[in-house]
Amino acid sequence: MKQRYLFEYEVLSTQKKGEFSQVAETEERAKALIHERIVDLEFTEDEDVVIGKLLKVLDAEKQIFQCEGCES
Repeated sequence: MKQRYLFEYEVLSTQKKGEFSQVAETEERAKALIHERIVDLEFTEDEDVVIGKLLKVLDAEKQIFQCEGCES
């Protein structure tokens, strides 16, 4: 069963903090995918991104998610 995992993260070089979620089969896989995505989005190196604590887990099969721009 897939879950949506929400983690906090920080980009060390800019001290930017945020949250990012990922649907995956396990927490470890979600964390790895989020790390890869943040590195790509922030145009930085692997060691510059730290994935913090797990904030929330949701059942991805019973939830509907919309982007912020789609809600208006």
